[in-house]
Amino acid sequence: MTPTFPEGTETAQINVAILVGSELIHRGLETVLRQLPMVNLTVNGEACDVLITTEALSGTRDKDVKTILLLDEAQVAAPAFTLSSEFDGYLIQEEITANHLRNAILRVVAGELAIPDRLARELLTRASGPAAGGDAPQRRPPVSLTARESVTLSLLADGLSNKQIARRLSISEHGAKRLVASVLLKLDSPNRTAAVVTAMRAHLIEYA
Repeated sequence: MTPTFPEGTETAQINVAILVGSELIHRGLETVLRQLPMVNLTVNGEACDVLITTEALSGTRDKDVKTILLLDEAQVAAPAFTLSSEFDGYLIQEEITANHLRNAILRVVAGELAIPDRLARELLTRASGPAAGGDAPQRRPPVSLTARESVTLSLLADGLSNKQIARRLSISEHGAKRLVASVLLKLDSPNRTAAVVTAMRAHLIEYA
């Protein structure tokens, strides 16, 4: 599916900073980011719009800065890995291309969760499988969604953006944002993918 972004987002200058411990990874990211015309690389602590990092953040993160966590294969494969409200997007080191970086940056700036398809499928597959160690899944209070919210949840599971949901439901983009926010609130989820995972565990939707 081709991502859609708010008008003007793709041509605006976006200040991007890199915070990684490996000089090799840092240089690689710099090289790829310099291929993106809308990116302005910031250095020496200058203000940024998007931060790409391999590190956990402090509990007082700047909410105005969108943060993308750079994962390695071991982190992706770890059964204990879960999404965190600390981060607005995720990238896998071994799969980074200029297009992946571009789409991730534009998505988080647009207020959407950026997550590689492979990671999303892995998380959804885990959620649809038996609980680890054969333990019974933790029971959650019943979630009551309206008919419109249930349709919105299904569209989220299909990976649709707010704009695409608005078109599918024939409502305004603002209305779609309200519906998505309501679904996330009822499912007590920090982002879209976490909401889908929670919904699967509650058997509100199925994943094929």
